[in-house]
Amino acid sequence: MENKTTLFDYTRAELAAGIFVLLGLGALGYLSISIGGLRLLPRDAYHVTARFSNVGDLKLRAPVKIAGVTIGRVESIKLAEFVGEVALGLDRSVRLPKDTIASISTAGLLGDAYVSLSPGGADADLQEGDRIAQTEPALNMADLVGRAAFGTASGASKETEPEAAPAKAGEKGDAR
Repeated sequence: MENKTTLFDYTRAELAAGIFVLLGLGALGYLSISIGGLRLLPRDAYHVTARFSNVGDLKLRAPVKIAGVTIGRVESIKLAEFVGEVALGLDRSVRLPKDTIASISTAGLLGDAYVSLSPGGADADLQEGDRIAQTEPALNMADLVGRAAFGTASGASKETEPEAAPAKAGEKGDAR
């Protein structure tokens, strides 16, 4: 004799608990994906590149900002002709002039690195696949602290007071 349970054999409390658990798992999955920065649908973006002599601590999926507002993400970082080439995915609703300046900044003193864009005044806009020509590399905090603490190697000069010219005999101030 087999004892088979059917859907009708469960109580309402058991069904409610099961539905609650499934909804909780679904919410947890959604939050995990959205916090992780993953997108299920591709973002409507156009892609440009920028070359930096030093990308510092810039990471994949770092934000791209104008005036503190995120308008895109870093999509790849690679070495090209001995400089760091960064591919940026920018929101299509934001059109940037060709003379835009890209710089790598940090959020706060020790925060995460991001790409900051400063739009120029050119009439022509950046198009899909264009390269931002003007860039400013990341600042190396250790180098800045060293310069502040020890002075710069090329600009540090020991200031000396000019030697006093020997006084002529018979003039005031002659101690001889």
